[in-house]
Amino acid sequence: MLKKTICAIVVAFSALIFASAASPIFPVERTDIDGVTRAGYLDETGQTVLPFVYTQAGEFAECGLAAVEDGAQTAVINREGYLVVPYTDSPVSVDFSDEMIAYRYRDHSVYYTLEGEQVGSYAGAVGFFEDGILLCQSPASGLYSYVKEDGSPAFAGEFRDAGAFSGGRALVQTTDGIYLAIDTAGSTLYTLESGITPSYMTIFGEDTIVLSNGTNQALYSLSQSAFLTDFLYKTISEFNDGVAMARQVNRWGLMDTSGSWLTEPTYYYLSYMGEGLYAARSEDGSVSAVDAYGNISYRTPSYVGGFNELCYGLSWHGTATGRLIFFRASGGYFASLENAENPTLLSENVVRVTQDGKLRYINLSNGNVLFEQPTSFDLGSGITANTVHYEKFMGYQEDGTAHGWDVDFPEISGLPDADVQKQINDAIRNFFLKGPSVTAEYDALEGGYGASLEGSVLVVWASCISGKGAGASVWNNSLAFDVNTGEQYQMSDLFVSGYMDTVRSLLPDTHEVYLYSFPRMSTEGVTWYYNEYESELQSAYTESYLLTFDQLADVIDESSDCYIALQTPYQRPASDAVAGFADVSRSHWAASFIETVAGEGLMQGADGKFRPDETITAAEVCATIARVRTLPEAETVMEGIDPAAWYAGEVSATEAAGLLEGLTDGFQPEAAITRADTMQIFANLLVEQGSTLPDAAAADAALLSYADAADIPAARRQAIALCLENGLIEGYADGTIKPQNTITRSEYAKLLTSLI
Repeated sequence: MLKKTICAIVVAFSALIFASAASPIFPVERTDIDGVTRAGYLDETGQTVLPFVYTQAGEFAECGLAAVEDGAQTAVINREGYLVVPYTDSPVSVDFSDEMIAYRYRDHSVYYTLEGEQVGSYAGAVGFFEDGILLCQSPASGLYSYVKEDGSPAFAGEFRDAGAFSGGRALVQTTDGIYLAIDTAGSTLYTLESGITPSYMTIFGEDTIVLSNGTNQALYSLSQSAFLTDFLYKTISEFNDGVAMARQVNRWGLMDTSGSWLTEPTYYYLSYMGEGLYAARSEDGSVSAVDAYGNISYRTPSYVGGFNELCYGLSWHGTATGRLIFFRASGGYFASLENAENPTLLSENVVRVTQDGKLRYINLSNGNVLFEQPTSFDLGSGITANTVHYEKFMGYQEDGTAHGWDVDFPEISGLPDADVQKQINDAIRNFFLKGPSVTAEYDALEGGYGASLEGSVLVVWASCISGKGAGASVWNNSLAFDVNTGEQYQMSDLFVSGYMDTVRSLLPDTHEVYLYSFPRMSTEGVTWYYNEYESELQSAYTESYLLTFDQLADVIDESSDCYIALQTPYQRPASDAVAGFADVSRSHWAASFIETVAGEGLMQGADGKFRPDETITAAEVCATIARVRTLPEAETVMEGIDPAAWYAGEVSATEAAGLLEGLTDGFQPEAAITRADTMQIFANLLVEQGSTLPDAAAADAALLSYADAADIPAARRQAIALCLENGLIEGYADGTIKPQNTITRSEYAKLLTSLI
């Protein structure tokens, strides 16, 4: 419970900072260097609105709620990240209506109000409450009945088949096989003639049903006890807003609930897209989005795939050249993407798509890439893992399922010894391209990797699914390398002989011990993984158990090279380290800037490390400014600053020089400083040196081209515009400024060099 409470607090706090109620937000998945995929929410500018703390995250429904997962538990959140329905055992699915939330389990559903109050639990529930009545199918007998919100029967009786109520009426089939139309009291309104079989257990327009004679279909009026049409149609679809698709002979048209044609059957094919539009293929091969009366909102002479259901007023189709065309339901072309496939629309402007082999989230209105899966990860000490993607088609299984390799694995860079680096990379590549030992029948591997630097040992592991279907299992085998020598360590290098007897005694006896496989070493100990195969009831999954070195003390060879390397932090050779910092190699993007500011005594590290990727605080920024400007000591300590704090003098001197203008209210010296606040300080420096702040109109014009210009605080717009004008900062590749993002020590080192 504590974990969940903390999670809720973190989410809520983040929401207070980032959430924008007016802007659409959508879920994004990110796989981190630990091999774990986490989900969060972004807005249409690419800003993180809700943090990446969820195992899975669903799209927000029209009611403003979304389902999220944390391991084996599911919750419902609102747009601010607050828990509306607390975490509970994960259902098969979570459904939303305009009034309720439904947690669907295998044999029952639990319903909640949109405020999170539990309504009740109902065995075999189907859909939602209609006219205050819920349709349920008995898990035991398979018969249908109707219940009220309090769980009591709406009326007596069980049925062989039944539909939900609509307009106070429902269609049912008695256990004797008779079809009836009933009201909410269970009273019979109409009895269908013997031999008449409804195609759908739904009454359309409160009076019309679709009947089948086994070959063709027709419309029937309950109130008139008469056919509205003859059995002329091969197919009549369900009605949407009073309109159904109907196929007569080999052509499709659109009709109303009286059986009258709204659009004559002239189309070769029709499918419902939503929002009153239909995908229609014409005789000339063109495909159009048309309404019930045949009016065209979009047309293309040819297409490859697409014309799927409308989402957020948009749909799409492909072209033979690999281009995706997006069009509006309201009419006309909207945007296009080259070399893209597998689109999923996430808002009225944002699509998730695979483009050039990368999963990307793109704002179609301006073409900005809002997010793409990181392909490079900093492991510390100047070592980087760069993602390599490998695909190999290996044929089809007997059931027609394609199988092969579709994996990501790391290529390591930043090691000072090129031969050691190549040795390690060759071993990693061979490891992933070989995969687990599987039979040809299940010759398939899909997934990614994780990596970490444990002391002086590089540990790399697979995070993959091996095989397909019922035979699939998790594959998370690992490798371990000494980054100084390239030696590959095995478990036998770490333990004394016979260690498995001790390991078996420490592992839970919940599972067969032989299924504990793929141990992974770390500075803490060794983690064993239990991998379960996929079955009808359970997907492939992994359980992990860490056995610490204290627990394993009796069987650890503490004199071994492997154990010593795990316990010895990696130190780069002095010749490769920048300015003596073990965590900054010559290949680091900011190496020259860090070397400059360190050489000038403006920025310092600690314990031989610069910590390039950590954030810098407001106090640290003030300290560097005081040094570079050789500011005189202030006569008094800045209000709100602890005189005993290490930074009291530098912060006070910076404030006395007028360089904290616009920042003194609520100034937090020990907090990570934002990009916007940093720019305010540097703008104050520029003004001190003779520059002039642009007026508000000029600042707005300078910022207009940036996608998140509206997110820049009014109090910082002129400062940011001045810094842009002087080349102190640049926008990101996605066309944003990201004013509320924090700034790293390496980023600040680059900025600081502009003052030298």
